[in-house]
Amino acid sequence: MTASTVTQGVAELAARMRTDHEQIARSAVALYKTEIVDYAAATSEFLEDEVLAVTLRGFGDVLDNLAADVVEPSVEQIAGMEAMLMRRPHQGVALASMQQAFQVFSGYSYGLLPSYIDDEDPVQLRAALRAGEVIFRYTHEVIQVVTQTYLDELQDVRGDREIVSRNLLDAVLAGRATSPSAIRDARLVGIDLGEQTVVLVARAPTDGDEGRPRTLRTAAKTLRQHFLSRVGPVLVGVREKKVVCLCPVKGADDVRRVVDAAHAAAAELDALGMCIGVAGWRQRAGDVPSAYAEACEAADQAIRLGVHDRAMLFDDVLLDRVLRTSDVAERIVTTALDPLRAYDAERKADLVATLQAYVDTNFGVAATARAMTVHNNTVLYRLERIRLLTGRDPRSPRDIVFLALALRLQGA
Repeated sequence: MTASTVTQGVAELAARMRTDHEQIARSAVALYKTEIVDYAAATSEFLEDEVLAVTLRGFGDVLDNLAADVVEPSVEQIAGMEAMLMRRPHQGVALASMQQAFQVFSGYSYGLLPSYIDDEDPVQLRAALRAGEVIFRYTHEVIQVVTQTYLDELQDVRGDREIVSRNLLDAVLAGRATSPSAIRDARLVGIDLGEQTVVLVARAPTDGDEGRPRTLRTAAKTLRQHFLSRVGPVLVGVREKKVVCLCPVKGADDVRRVVDAAHAAAAELDALGMCIGVAGWRQRAGDVPSAYAEACEAADQAIRLGVHDRAMLFDDVLLDRVLRTSDVAERIVTTALDPLRAYDAERKADLVATLQAYVDTNFGVAATARAMTVHNNTVLYRLERIRLLTGRDPRSPRDIVFLALALRLQGA
């Protein structure tokens, strides 16, 4: 068996695998989603546009090196991969997740080799060994360069080494809360994991110093204290400039206590420049990845809207999204308060504030009067004035829903 014979065998192996290039890449991405928390929680658009593109590029580089019988990846290949992955720190993908993805990629690619060779042909066996060398060398070099790029891009990367219960946190966020290892590790820190969970995320704007490790640790302790006193033991950890809180629950009453605790903690975290997002209640451990994505989106919405005195629930985000997807609905609802604003400006009245207090106090006249420091009759008069100006009666269930939506959309 000559060197040229093996080289030819490697080139032929590359040609056979190239026919399945895209399918192999898609299968690798599916594995990322199964095994890595950041990819399990990622949107389908991100997986398709970002992750698949990188995987296609990486596998294409490997095939090119096999065809050329070159073990070391080229400078151009490394630079291309570096450019594609430079944004990952700003897309919420952890460094460990990126490294794990490349490890999954290399292991999966290597595991496919036997299906593309005749194991009774010594030339093809030698070609497969050579291909394995190329695959693992490429992965090793890319991980080194990409890791350094990531560290250069991400400030205060030392926080990664200070993450609380990182392995356990990642396991639960990936939907494996009921796995024996996760249950065991959780019990070691005094937490009983189950199928039902509420996920919270606290984070700060990306352009400030609030994401520094010390601030994140302080926020994590604050959340833990609030939930320990109101709900019970919860799993709190830090992931890439976000504090994540996983709250085991057993029913609707527990969920309500979690939300109340989140609202109470929001005021303290505001002093740290952070906002809280709360996902919807999940009753299956496998649904936690989507809950994590919801909590992140709710926290982002809280930052955009400047909501600091309470937690932002994903239900609120979802309602806003539904309303804003319809131009007609948004226009009708957002203009509903215009007559009240005009009246308040002209008469120095408080119709909008009264309506907001009425909604905030669950439509109680006496509670609204106390909140506004006025007589009950004054509240009744203002509610009637609102009806006359808008054509919608705040004491009608149907109309108050409409007016409450208008308050939400206009941020009144």
